[in-house]
Amino acid sequence: MSARRDPRLARVLDREGPAGGWFLHGDAIRLRDDAARQLVDAALDPATRDFNYDQFHGEDVTGEQLASTLAMPPMMAERRVVFVRDVERLATRARDVLKRAAAKLPPDIALIVTATIPKGSRAAFYRDLKKSCRTLEWSTPRAAEIPGWIRDRARARWGFDLSPAVAQLIAGAVGSDLSTLDAELEKLSQLPADRRTEAEISALIPRTHRIDRWSWLDLVASRNYGRALRELEDVLTSERGVGLVAGLVEHHLLLGLALDTGTAGLRAVLSETGRGYLSWKAGTYARQARGWTVDELDRALRALHRADRQLKSGRGDPPVLADLLLSLGQMRSASA
Repeated sequence: MSARRDPRLARVLDREGPAGGWFLHGDAIRLRDDAARQLVDAALDPATRDFNYDQFHGEDVTGEQLASTLAMPPMMAERRVVFVRDVERLATRARDVLKRAAAKLPPDIALIVTATIPKGSRAAFYRDLKKSCRTLEWSTPRAAEIPGWIRDRARARWGFDLSPAVAQLIAGAVGSDLSTLDAELEKLSQLPADRRTEAEISALIPRTHRIDRWSWLDLVASRNYGRALRELEDVLTSERGVGLVAGLVEHHLLLGLALDTGTAGLRAVLSETGRGYLSWKAGTYARQARGWTVDELDRALRALHRADRQLKSGRGDPPVLADLLLSLGQMRSASA
């Protein structure tokens, strides 16, 4: 099975073409660099690649080398391509050259730069590149969105579909690092379609915990508090209490939206608010919401906020979450 072009890159390329400046950044290095390679291939004429392609690493290139290369016209082709990796490692002089070049690129040059911007950096260099170049960032989605990202990436980049259950299994076993997840998806893309079953994938990517955070949140949202309590110790081996409570708050808010708008309405809200990676679960939220009333959800959210305050005041995760589940269970019994 052949891989497909990165969907975000493809949309921009189809609309604007490959010429000009491109700034690709983010901490998902595998995805970012994969998109950069696709961009190089799209911008170059294969027949004249040897004459019109220069690649540099930030720690190795000087300002003089960059200036000389960027001043050269293409040879027997529509454009030259200059690819500068890891520009966060450039020396000051080379940064100045790159910044000026990106601001005034001739139409026959495609300049592609990649970076991992240091956390908290306010350097004008990166802001200037973002202003001069078309910018794409690869950042990690929130924890709730990871299974949705896995399903979307499998379909859009690697050309196969995964069920929600398998996407959650992969997320629970591999974690949230996008580069590692993408590497696992590439491996799965090499399997025949009839072998991409939950059993086969479980054998290939064995989970290290009996239950993942997403399945545990579903137990609570489905009001299966007894099993959620039994699984609490296991889920806390890989998750912090504050993160689980934050996930439950969001989950219960989405139940309220599903109760109010239904599946289609919830999908529209998720899309409009930039949470499209949760859309795959809209049907699940709608089904779970049928077990709640608005008043019960309001009281559950109050209990969750109390638990959050207790956790942040230093009380241990197991007793706070156990008390929370018991409180929610008593609330359900009182409503019955």
